Amino acid sequence: MTDQGFGTVRPLPGNGLVAYVGGLLLVCDPGEATADGLLEALRETAASGGDGRALARRAAQVLAANMAGDPATCAVAGAVSGGVAVLVSGSASATIGTSTGETRLAGNDSLTWADRLVTGTVERVELSLPGAGSPHPAVRFDGGVVHGGGLVGDLTDQPSAPAPSRPLTSEMPATAFHLEADLVQPPAQQPVERPPYPLAGQPPVTQGPPSGPQPAPPVVEQPPYQPPQDQPPYVPHQEQAPYHGPQEPSPYH
Repeated sequence: MTDQGFGTVRPLPGNGLVAYVGGLLLVCDPGEATADGLLEALRETAASGGDGRALARRAAQVLAANMAGDPATCAVAGAVSGGVAVLVSGSASATIGTSTGETRLAGNDSLTWADRLVTGTVERVELSLPGAGSPHPAVRFDGGVVHGGGLVGDLTDQPSAPAPSRPLTSEMPATAFHLEADLVQPPAQQPVERPPYPLAGQPPVTQGPPSGPQPAPPVVEQPPYQPPQDQPPYVPHQEQAPYHGPQEPSPYH
């Protein structure tokens, strides 16, 4: 048993309901009153992180609440520590293959339901309803709820991630050669140089700030500071007599 559940899960053809949620398996008859309750028990157990033992107990509670008529036809299975827990009721059956052999359970062999904790190395788990067909090797069930007659989980075949698909040669256009779009590198984008003057019918070219690092402006060295020199003493201004022009010589000299 693995943390992923039951390895590769495949549905069996049929008219019932099959579900694979959170690594837990369920098959049931959709025409019975217990179908909705069993699906709800499966979803709630998976949402809470429960294992196969928790699912078997929840399924038993649903069956016990509907014991008025014949036992409901259903089967559940889920991984537990060291093995797998299985419960079958009504006309459903389960087959668990281990490294030491097979264990088969049938709901018709019990008055109510049959449950079993199968330990060891589990290799295959099959839950089936009456009239279920054989699984197709190319069909895989990854999860959900669908119509079917049963489920089979093959733990020896672990699913792998699907490889990305490519178109076939016949689906390609009829050309001389074909290039894969994801294998061809696009051409490098070249910068578009625009003239410094506007062309006719085009808006003027605006010069934006230069891009990239710019050189720093030159550093102008300042002369060292010189303290002021001693000034001569201050001489107040003396008023001079008004000027009267040249004087004529006196005739008496």
